[in-house]
Amino acid sequence: MKSMSKRITINVPDHVAERLDREGNVSAFVTRVLELAMGAERDREILEAAGFRSTAEGRAWAKRVLAEARERHSPTAYDRMRRELFSA
Repeated sequence: MKSMSKRITINVPDHVAERLDREGNVSAFVTRVLELAMGAERDREILEAAGFRSTAEGRAWAKRVLAEARERHSPTAYDRMRRELFSA
């Protein structure tokens, strides 16, 4: 099956543009990030279909855990981990 692509133009906040400026291939980076988000969305739908329910408390807990993990890692280490994740 032939892969299709579509050129789009978007406006992003300055801090997002600064992050994108560090990427050699912005299209590939944005595609990877969106595919991860779409996968998470699909996983939530599958879990809900199986009877699991996402709660505000559960999401708040996950945000706290992530915030604590980010505090334990330097921004450089965090960026390195993100690059390794997104280059997969």
